Amino acid sequence: MRARWNRLRALGPSSVAGQIALLIVAAVVVAHALATLAFFTLREPWRPDDHPGVAATRIATVTRLLDGASPADRPALLANAARMLPTLRLEAWDGKPADTAAPEAGDRISDHPMVQRLRDGFARPLAITDLRGGSRTAEAPVGVKVGIETPGGARLSALVPDDDRPPMRQGAIIFTFVFLAVVVSVISLYATRALTAPLARLAEAADVFGTRMNLVDLPENGPREVVAVSRALDRMRARVRRLIDDRTQMLAAISHDLRTPITRLRLRAEFIEDEHARSMTLRDLDQMNGLVEAALSFVRDGQAPEGGVKTLVDLASVVQTVADEFADIGADVRVAETRHVLVQARPDELQRAIVNLVDNAVKYGGGARLSVTQTERGVAVEVSDDGPGIPEGERDAMLQPFVRGDRARNLDTASGFGLGLSIVLAIVESHEGRLTLRNRTPRGLSARIEMPRAAAVAGAPASPAVDPGTRAAA
Repeated sequence: MRARWNRLRALGPSSVAGQIALLIVAAVVVAHALATLAFFTLREPWRPDDHPGVAATRIATVTRLLDGASPADRPALLANAARMLPTLRLEAWDGKPADTAAPEAGDRISDHPMVQRLRDGFARPLAITDLRGGSRTAEAPVGVKVGIETPGGARLSALVPDDDRPPMRQGAIIFTFVFLAVVVSVISLYATRALTAPLARLAEAADVFGTRMNLVDLPENGPREVVAVSRALDRMRARVRRLIDDRTQMLAAISHDLRTPITRLRLRAEFIEDEHARSMTLRDLDQMNGLVEAALSFVRDGQAPEGGVKTLVDLASVVQTVADEFADIGADVRVAETRHVLVQARPDELQRAIVNLVDNAVKYGGGARLSVTQTERGVAVEVSDDGPGIPEGERDAMLQPFVRGDRARNLDTASGFGLGLSIVLAIVESHEGRLTLRNRTPRGLSARIEMPRAAAVAGAPASPAVDPGTRAAA
């Protein structure tokens, strides 16, 4: 079935413009076809003589004329009417029913729609008898042969169309056009969705690759332009992944290879007799070793490896563990608000991200306050401090590798290498989360990690959501 549908699609235009034009033309053709079908289905005959309503009105008019005329004038009047309206088969009637008429024929004819129209047109009681008889032949005229007797004594027989369709009502017309609009809308929406589905898949693949570097299958069918963009994006993804892998391997190799000469230099520095020279050399080696460790950590944690398995992690436990570790070394770190929420995460990476934020808060703000709150989309971990904050124009730059907040100082006195926040950002994005930085009032910085929630722990205490700025001010 799918192969047949693909063959049918191959017969149509391959460009976006051609498919949109085909969609518009098809919608117009379908609308006209449905409207024409409804018109011919609901309409009554165009010929006045075959029109049920016209026939009933004419018979009622002739009947009124005969009822109002004198008995002597009725035969001539009926003959003239029969000559002018031959399809109605107007004839004189002696008042006798058909010889082969069934006993219940009178009851059946009273319920006939044409008889009801005739009585409505006459506007007075009429005695109507079924003159069709009980037998039918191929040569018998199509219609209802009835005998009519007026209150004034006039008698005639007539043949009216045997059409039992009720008159067209306004509701039927409205329903027809509503049905037409619904059908055309459904067809148009389905065709439009089929046309734009490759574009949606292409946008999804580009977004996933741009945020998490994951590969999603690109559309291989659709308009010619979409296929061309898909192939170009696939080639671009391959080049980007190759560049990232080369950079990662190069950085990892350099950082790894530097450990050996640093270790040898450290051993040689121990033999320096000058105490000051030895301490300065060891300090430089410590900084070099710290830079190597930071680079390796950035390669390991900052690239968000896809092979790591995510498990259910209690975020409150991770936050409390980090706070206890910093408190054990004398840092002013405490948990101001928490609640137990489960998230899908890699525990080591998540803890590393929170440790980096707390380390920055302690380093530049003298302490940190942590909180875990529930949000509409999941859970948020917020780390606040009372430091100088980050100017608004520099927040995006601070998330880039090797960019430090103390850029006025040189490497000799710097306490970091500018990789902490970039590692946090990479870890958060690999968990489909979001990292935001904002300054607090009157001073301080608030770093907020938002992650999707996996499940809530049953019976966990529900802490009210508090605005970070209000909590920090308190």
